[in-house]
Amino acid sequence: MSNKKIVVLNGTGEEDNNLEYPFSVLTEVLADADVKYYHLKEIKLAHCTGCFGCWTKTPGVCEIPDEGREISQAIIQSDMTILFTPVTFGGYSSVLKIIMDRIIPLLLPFFGTYYGEIHHKPRYSNYPRLVGIGIQPKFIKKEAELFKALVGRNAINFHAPSFAADVFHDKEDRKTLKKSFRDLISRSDPFPVDTDIKSFFPEVDLTSLVDKQDVSRNALHIVGSPKVKKRSTSSILGEHLLDPMISSGWKTEVLTLKGNLKQEKGQIELCTAVDRSDLIILAFPLYIDALPYLVTKAFEIITRHQNILMDKKPKRIFTIVNNGFPEFNQNALALGICRLFADQSGMSWAGFLALGAGESIGNGQKLNATKRPGPPVKHIIEALDKAGTDLAMGRYVSLTAQSLISKTPIPLVSFGLWRKMYKIFGGQGWKRQALENGVQKAKMYAKPYAD
Repeated sequence: MSNKKIVVLNGTGEEDNNLEYPFSVLTEVLADADVKYYHLKEIKLAHCTGCFGCWTKTPGVCEIPDEGREISQAIIQSDMTILFTPVTFGGYSSVLKIIMDRIIPLLLPFFGTYYGEIHHKPRYSNYPRLVGIGIQPKFIKKEAELFKALVGRNAINFHAPSFAADVFHDKEDRKTLKKSFRDLISRSDPFPVDTDIKSFFPEVDLTSLVDKQDVSRNALHIVGSPKVKKRSTSSILGEHLLDPMISSGWKTEVLTLKGNLKQEKGQIELCTAVDRSDLIILAFPLYIDALPYLVTKAFEIITRHQNILMDKKPKRIFTIVNNGFPEFNQNALALGICRLFADQSGMSWAGFLALGAGESIGNGQKLNATKRPGPPVKHIIEALDKAGTDLAMGRYVSLTAQSLISKTPIPLVSFGLWRKMYKIFGGQGWKRQALENGVQKAKMYAKPYAD
């Protein structure tokens, strides 16, 4: 291991004092290696805004001029990257997630098929092995399983040659922990695909919520997309869902997550809005197989707030997630994280909608616009109308709505053909955007961090 370049991303937060001990054990294990440590809580990093300038304006380099660029370069030039983090609702801490969202410049915008799924093509010929070390104060099996699968999914998306991930107790004895870390660093786990990830979709419990004509009627729509300069797919989906609820007499409020969540003022604004609500409707895009940084941060803030309240107001939460790939199944881990958040914050789970190829319905237009580009959205409208009606009546959102939104969008076109079309038209779209910025196709393949 001494001749290997290793990058360690330390996702320990300000309040994670219990992680100091296991991290010190990791540094002992790596004492003889060539290691770069990034203690992320000490680094001022901006969050990804979803501008995709790193693909269409400055190919391979994030437009944000902070230390995120250096970290991306260190990662791609390493032989192994180690993710060290408290397990947070089965995922990464917000401290780690902010940089994970920022490493998409290491990929190309174009699509290929890997492990039977659509993913972005590699920008570089070699990528580092990925190792995930999650720390829990108490063992929660579902959280641990989700964490290990998330590291594996990141490894697939970032074309890692191999990966390994495990979860450890923060008070394991030093000798055992040392051996476990050494074994993990040299071990290779099977990549999680297909049925491995479908199992993380939240189970449907239609008995948990029943018809209630007297349900409280205050809904908070939280928009989790970091694209705040224009209407995002997430805001469009949530906006349409609210229509049947407003028609049923619901009062609705919209809150778009922004960078002010890092400050006390933004945190108070979020918690106050949550306190007013009876139902939270969260809509967000999939970012690096999980939640965007801002949603992860919001979950941490809300859970701390909810757990100190003496008189909690009963709340339900419903989630809409969309991803940039044709397969809606790629949303499974993100929804698993949302389900664990519901449990840990004391909210009732009201169901979800999972949409593939979400960006294809964008362009800031309402879904019911008469003339709109892209594939048909009739099935999406029907699903959202059904879900909105169910929520307005206090019901768990039906499987019918989920089945509708996950359909292949073009009638009489098989899913296999739709995937091929998506790869072709998606690639053309990225090239068109780059040309608008004066970037020729050849430059889109730039390798700025190559050795």
